[in-house]
Amino acid sequence: MTRFELRTVPGNRDIALLINDDSGSPRLVRVYGEQEQYPLGADRYYRNLPNLFLDVIDLLDGNDPLFDEDPEDRASDATKGNSISLKTLTQRADHAAADGSGNARRFKDARALWALMSNHVENRVRKPDDDPIVDVRRNRNWKKNQPMRNVPADPDAWFVAGVYSRANQMRDPFTVYRGLDALFEALLSELDETAAPNLVHARDAMRVNLDYPTYAELAAVLDDSNMLVFHSDQSLADWIREQGRQQEAIHAETPVQVRVIPDPVIDEDDPRYLPADSTMTAAHLANVIAPRE
Repeated sequence: MTRFELRTVPGNRDIALLINDDSGSPRLVRVYGEQEQYPLGADRYYRNLPNLFLDVIDLLDGNDPLFDEDPEDRASDATKGNSISLKTLTQRADHAAADGSGNARRFKDARALWALMSNHVENRVRKPDDDPIVDVRRNRNWKKNQPMRNVPADPDAWFVAGVYSRANQMRDPFTVYRGLDALFEALLSELDETAAPNLVHARDAMRVNLDYPTYAELAAVLDDSNMLVFHSDQSLADWIREQGRQQEAIHAETPVQVRVIPDPVIDEDDPRYLPADSTMTAAHLANVIAPRE
């Protein structure tokens, strides 16, 4: 569930960038020396020199990796080192730029490097105005030809599981998760973290490598190839109300298991408050997240 990994190289301060190939095995992209770990330098644009942070951003933007012409001679050492996070490397770059040897622009870039990279990636993956992903059945499910299957997931979306796999559309509950944090917390609360290392790795990669899982990967984790995705409270509420009128997939009184990270600014007595784990009817959930005007 991760795109890449960063590793230290034994014996020096070099950093190796590896990606997972189609078989899931790590493949070395490049080993970066110290000068290639300097934050957001112009060298990449003027002299086409490698830069660790820009190359990672390229990967996260969905571009193909820029492989070293002959990385095989360093591949063995690269895979022996310890894993290191992108966030840690941005902090290291901050310290390197603070030694007085760099110019003012690079120093400013280094101090804000993690924020700059986070904002860049989050602006790409957060899609509050996108249409919901509801055409997920038959040949457009997450295992087949769903166009969004390899797109990094919106971390703030509602992920809806179990709608089309229930025996009784009226009485059997389905589950909604508000955001990736709630989804990971809910799944890991049901498992010992040592029993779900891939989930833990994917959660940590999101937090410290800005490496978000794809929609298809989340559907696989939820074991639902017909998972629905709603990018806003209003779009989920509109779908529930429409489905409640049609009474095909769900009914207004269908129970819903709701998993969220509670909003700390909403008081528990507020009608808009949702606890971490609750069950309510679909119609009530719609009224809580998007009250009728």
